[in-house]
Amino acid sequence: MADLTLRGMVIRTVDYRDNDRILTLFTAEQGRVDAKARNCRKATSPLLACTQPFTYGEYQLFYHKNKYIIDQGEVLESFYPLREDVGRFAAASLCAALCLEGVQAEESSEAIFSLLYHTLSFLTYGENDPGDLTACFLVRFLSLAGFRPAITHCAVCGRDLREDPLIRFLPDRGGAVCMACSPVGRRIGKTALEAMRRMLLLDDDQLGRVRMKEPLRGEVLSHLVPYAKLYLPGIEKAAALFTSLHMPPQATEQE
Repeated sequence: MADLTLRGMVIRTVDYRDNDRILTLFTAEQGRVDAKARNCRKATSPLLACTQPFTYGEYQLFYHKNKYIIDQGEVLESFYPLREDVGRFAAASLCAALCLEGVQAEESSEAIFSLLYHTLSFLTYGENDPGDLTACFLVRFLSLAGFRPAITHCAVCGRDLREDPLIRFLPDRGGAVCMACSPVGRRIGKTALEAMRRMLLLDDDQLGRVRMKEPLRGEVLSHLVPYAKLYLPGIEKAAALFTSLHMPPQATEQE
């Protein structure tokens, strides 16, 4: 394989040996790229700053013994404040975990990359509740990754649900389901479904417009997080941390 110069975001770090680290970089052009950073954990290492979680940077990689090695790196955006706020860190970690699970290696993912970059920007520098931004990221990511939940039409029979008084949301059936197709299961309010629908209509630079009150935020997240976990089970650990900080117990209770 040829040497690479690419721009990417650190979505996973694994410490290796005494001072090395294995990074997973998420790039717009090549999807996920795994690379080893030698001695990057030393205080004097020139790679120290560019190998931190969520860092967006430009990296020079060379291929050696069946793996990429980071030769040089330059920080373009550190998103450093995320590491100082546990709630925002948990939200960013869930977004990164979704990308780690849902993005393939050597596969262009420009739309998902843009979504992640803008979400982390709003989490870092915006005033939105982290739960609002995460809910927006979830429904948009699931749509882009091919796991879009049914929102306006029944996932089973396809009937328009917008006039139905009672609707259920069943992850294993694909999202919103009419009462005729599933007389049992957890209900979802029409306002929560409408919120999801509107989130899908936004541009990435408009994510800051998502502002929900607590009851609605909790309801939306209580449906989207289990849905994402079903189709992308590798996010379990990040989802558990996020849930413990951002989802009140009543929002996770099943009917």
